[in-house]
Parts: sequence; C-alpha cells; structure tokens
Amino acid sequence: MKGSDLLVSALENEGVERIFSVPGEENLDVVESLRRSSINLIVTRHEQAASFMAATQGRLTGRPGVCLATLGPGALNLTTGAAFALLGAMPMVMITGQKGILSRKQGRFQVVDIVATMAPLTKMARQIVSPATIPTTVREAFRLAQQERPGPVHLELPEDIAAKEAPEIPVVKPHPIDIPVADSAALDRAADLILKAERPLVMLGAAASRPRLAGPLSDFVRRVRIRSSTHRWERAPSQAARAFTWAPPPSRNATMCIERLTVPI
Repeated sequence: MKGSDLLVSALENEGVERIFSVPGEENLDVVESLRRSSINLIVTRHEQAASFMAATQGRLTGRPGVCLATLGPGALNLTTGAAFALLGAMPMVMITGQKGILSRKQGRFQVVDIVATMAPLTKMARQIVSPATIPTTVREAFRLAQQERPGPVHLELPEDIAAKEAPEIPVVKPHPIDIPVADSAALDRAADLILKAERPLVMLGAAASRPRLAGPLSDFVRRVRIRSSTHRWERAPSQAARAFTWAPPPSRNATMCIERLTVPI
C-alpha cells in the first residue's frame, strides 16, 4: 500500500463519489489509485472549472465536493474557486500535487508555495509530510469543510509521499457534526420583534439554498405569511413559499424593491 492508496481509501471513507480534476505528473500515483477505486475521476478542461464544479456540488449537497490539480500553475488555477467557496460558505476539499519533499530531480521547476497561497482563501491549508498522517488529515479536512461556517480546505500531497510505501492504517470514521443552535432567549427576542413589526420582511441570503435550511425556511415563510426577498441569483426555498417570495430584477433600484415588498399583505 502506498500513500496514494491511503488517500483514496480515506476519500472513499468520506463518501466521495467523484473528483473533478486536471491531473498532472505529480498526481500520477493518486490517479492510479483512483483507477482501482469506486471514485469517478471527471477530467475538466481547466482547473478553475474543476474547483467551481466541486464548490457547487458542496453547495447543493451540503457535503464537500473534491477537486484535484497538479503543482504550480495548475494549483494556482484553483484559487478563484477557493475564494468563491469561501465567500459563499460552500464545503470543498482541494487536493494538489507537489514536487518531492525528500528529494527533487528537477530542482524548483514550477514549485510554488501553494499552502501559503491558499491559507487566506481556505479554512485550512496543509501539506501532507508522511503517509501515516493521511487518514487523520483527510478526516480533519472534511470535518472543517462542513463545520459552520462551511468552506474550502486545501491538502497538498507531494509526489514522493504519494508513492511512498505505507503500512495499512485504518481510516477514521466520520462522525456527526454538531450544528450551532441559537439561545432560546435570542429566539424569543426575534419572535417578539417580528410580532411587533408593522411591515416585516424576510431577507434570504446565500445560505437559504443550503439543503438542510431550504425546508425549514420554506415552512417558516409559508406559515407566518411574511413577504420575503432573495438575491436575484438565489432560488426561492421551495414551491410552497414562492407565493410570498420575490427576487428583485438586476436593473431595479434596491430601495424601490424594498418599498414594493413592504406593502402590507
């Protein structure tokens, strides 16, 4: 068993079904391990597309999407998708290759410090320095990607660590993630403000489309019959709530939109 086999085994343990990628030479061991796994490798035309596909999968499913790229310029092409996922609270795990850290045949050719580059764009950026740490590192990456506030995580796997022989190390079983719950006093204050409001308006942001929120938000809007507004590229929570939801057109002034929506029902 090699380091790449441990990585793929850990990804399967997390329920990963597909990886979006533009693989390179430094990913060859990982690609070969994926070939023998249940994970589907989807090759894209550009690394940026792979990162956006992974981020969107995370947004729609609530589980981290995964993308894979090579070192240097290939890894740098993931940065736009990383920023997109960070700002939009989309769980995603990015895996990039790197030249060997124990020995290098090509010196510093195309070597960029991707871990430092990704640090401000992710919840965690880490280089894997030993096959023995792969199971725990992958588990931590997926945990952080899903914890509030969800976002992207970056793992760098050097080619010599991926190719290094490793003992069979058991994977770490995923565990349920505790969701933060508002204090009951805060909920009572919010309910009191809504009851006293003359023209209440629910403003639904990007998080309204998260799988675990769409249903409860839809039920809330339908039951209290309060007008709600979404960002123009956000969908309404569900068909049941659309009668009370209106998305402002891009050309309309925001103030006019609010005035229109706050007319009493």
